[in-house]
Amino acid sequence: MSSQEKHQYWSSLIEQQKQSGISITQFCAEQNISYQTFYTWAKKLRTQPEPQRLQPLIVTDTSVVSENVVTLTLANGLRAQLPIHLSASQIQHWVAALQ
Repeated sequence: MSSQEKHQYWSSLIEQQKQSGISITQFCAEQNISYQTFYTWAKKLRTQPEPQRLQPLIVTDTSVVSENVVTLTLANGLRAQLPIHLSASQIQHWVAALQ
């Protein structure tokens, strides 16, 4: 089983336990899985950083320049004009919303 498959498997099991409404001890006994392994994976998945995705941006020079906005053109063709003063996290939020 690949690393990604293990992550998906344990994420699914942990979610099933949460949805079941039963204790972790009881869930592990019913699923015939190790209580310690369950907790190890729960901790591992909780502390894992969110994977970063790279998005290509096309930068073009234009004759009409505004000092107050920046225009982003995503690879999927969508364009957005955003205020120049946005923080990096705000820009990431907009890029994610435009996908």
